[in-house]
Amino acid sequence: MSPKVSILIPCYNSERFVAETLDSCLAQTYRNIEIIVVDDGSTDNSFAIAKSFESNIIKVYRQDNSGACAARNYAFRKSSGEYIVYLDADDIINPSFVEEHIIRLCDANERCISFGKWDKFRSSIAETTFPSRHFYKDYIAPFQLLIDLWETGSMLQTSCYMVSRQLVYESGGWKENLLMNQDGDFFSRILMIASKAYFISNAKVYYRIGEYSTVSKANSENKLVSLLDSYISYKENALIHKDNLRVRKALSYNFTYFIYLYGNKYPALYKKAKDQVENLGVGFQLRKKSPRIRFVSKILGFENLMAIRRIISKE
Repeated sequence: MSPKVSILIPCYNSERFVAETLDSCLAQTYRNIEIIVVDDGSTDNSFAIAKSFESNIIKVYRQDNSGACAARNYAFRKSSGEYIVYLDADDIINPSFVEEHIIRLCDANERCISFGKWDKFRSSIAETTFPSRHFYKDYIAPFQLLIDLWETGSMLQTSCYMVSRQLVYESGGWKENLLMNQDGDFFSRILMIASKAYFISNAKVYYRIGEYSTVSKANSENKLVSLLDSYISYKENALIHKDNLRVRKALSYNFTYFIYLYGNKYPALYKKAKDQVENLGVGFQLRKKSPRIRFVSKILGFENLMAIRRIISKE
């Protein structure tokens, strides 16, 4: 059995890196692949560079600037693979990435997913060390992976996953109205309907960060509204899937941390996030990786801590 794998790449103003990304796809040891690039209205030479790679396995399309989620959905519609990988246009995968995933998924049903490891770099992949992470393991219940990520504020980079076409259909695809945390929203819905999640230790994603990264940053109120909306979506979907104390606390971590970072600057968002915490009924929850903040919050109370931060910020 040799199922086709579609590597879907949204591309926006990535002229410095898209060739390196495509080279990493062409270097795959697993040969039954197709690569779909959708240029999201780039204003640089990204489209022309991607077009120069076009072949029987690389197809390049262009759309008016509509965002990465719209580009991913467009790429999915143009694809035909039984399995899907979403790769960012400035990131890199190791040569055996696809093969390592397929070896594990070939003997599984289409409701299983797999995920590899990731590490960040700025200028050279030689900078990466791929540190161990507590969630690098198989999950009989993929929803548990979500809880592990939420409880610790951890992330799995978008390109780490391989997902069956059927699960992408069932998930409803990427939400094109979200401005932030699009991957968190999408893969949370995938993990809630998947039957198992396999960790693939030899599948590696090199995640580019820094000045030239195409990853957007939280720099506007609209983006923060969207981020909070994604957390509310987590809550609505998760409590339908499973409702217990641990799940509610894990959800509260997201809202509490959001308030801590942005609440004092945006009072309306503070109130909206606080309402969600109160609805969960478990109080404000601060993660263990922030021991000093947790200690002060325990002594003073979280909202008093926020009030002190407001006073200090005005001095």
